[in-house]
Amino acid sequence: MPTGHCGKPPPRPSTSLRSSFAWTLAGNGFYAAAQWAILSLIAKMGGAEMLGQYALAVALTTPLVMLSHLNLRAVLATDVEGRRPFGDYLAVRLGVSGLSLVGIAILALLSGHSGALAAVILVTGLAQSSETVSDIYYGAMQRRDEMALIARSMIARGLVSVCAFGLALYILHDLVWALAALAVGRVALLLAYDRPKGAAGESLARSGRRPELSILRTAMPLGVMLLLVSLNTNVPRYAIERFLGVADLGAFAAVASFITVGSTVVNALGQAATPRLALHYSRRESAHFLKLTFRLAASVGALGVAGVVVAAAFGPTILGIVYRPEYAVHGGLLVAVMGTAIPGYVAIALGYAITAARAFDAQVPLFCVVAASCGAASWLLVPRFGLRGAALSLAIAASVQIGGEALILARAMRRLEAAG
Repeated sequence: MPTGHCGKPPPRPSTSLRSSFAWTLAGNGFYAAAQWAILSLIAKMGGAEMLGQYALAVALTTPLVMLSHLNLRAVLATDVEGRRPFGDYLAVRLGVSGLSLVGIAILALLSGHSGALAAVILVTGLAQSSETVSDIYYGAMQRRDEMALIARSMIARGLVSVCAFGLALYILHDLVWALAALAVGRVALLLAYDRPKGAAGESLARSGRRPELSILRTAMPLGVMLLLVSLNTNVPRYAIERFLGVADLGAFAAVASFITVGSTVVNALGQAATPRLALHYSRRESAHFLKLTFRLAASVGALGVAGVVVAAAFGPTILGIVYRPEYAVHGGLLVAVMGTAIPGYVAIALGYAITAARAFDAQVPLFCVVAASCGAASWLLVPRFGLRGAALSLAIAASVQIGGEALILARAMRRLEAAG
């Protein structure tokens, strides 16, 4: 087997898919709960206006962070032949994340918002950027099938984030300082745990600028794709802020956060299955590849249906407990949002299969179409139907995405058969 520039290739997955999924679900689940807890803390201690400011800051900074993210973790994790040393991937990650921070600073200064909100935008971007650096170390762990190490990091990161943020918000009653405390906690965990665990056994040598540029070119379509995915998620929020106001944006963000309950499971399944999907594809085992892809899509679709049932039965009660009693009036919106999650979860699952097949370039034009459809739907539906129009625009975009992903997978299978 070819080994490229690194000598010995990374070890093949040795743990069971069930074990990898269990650890990934534990880590993602705890971290998602922590993110949820942050929203709840803002709603309870800061109110709808502060929650809206936070949601707007996340919506503005996430596209830039996602562009710099490059999904480099997936590129590293699917490099099963070890073509490039880890040091090359790390150099790309640090360089691009630094550029992202500069872009976020410019965005904060030129956004036209108040000084306080600009500071919220800047610190939010810093906190998010630290996660992209942790993520490249996760990629090394994932390639070695050390999902337990990733899970422990995510659990610790979630705990540190909630404690640091909650304590600062309680003492200072200031969103900027609370976010700054959160960012410091994440950076400390990155240095104390993620860096030593992720780099263990990896070559930190760098092959030079040309190989690193090659990695960047390979990953850039994924970065553009993540930017478009982020826009797809956040364009409805821009429309809400534009037509309905920051307070309604806070309410929508609170309700839409329940989608993360299912997406946590979806991403855990996808991340656990990615090394195996990549191996099936690299070995030209098309039947096994398609079978695992179908199982993944069917499982997450069923999960979405379960979410709608729970929302219909207990939505107002859950909203009142997690946030404030006044949020219970959005029970109908919760059902609508969870309904949009069904095609959204299936689209995410198919995206993991496409990435495992390393069909990177084809995803960019698809997500251009998806983002455009979401933007058009949002600007048409939000003024007419309010927050439910935002939910409907997400469902429309996810349906477009599924259709495009099916075409990309079909082309990848034809390419595999032709190569065989």
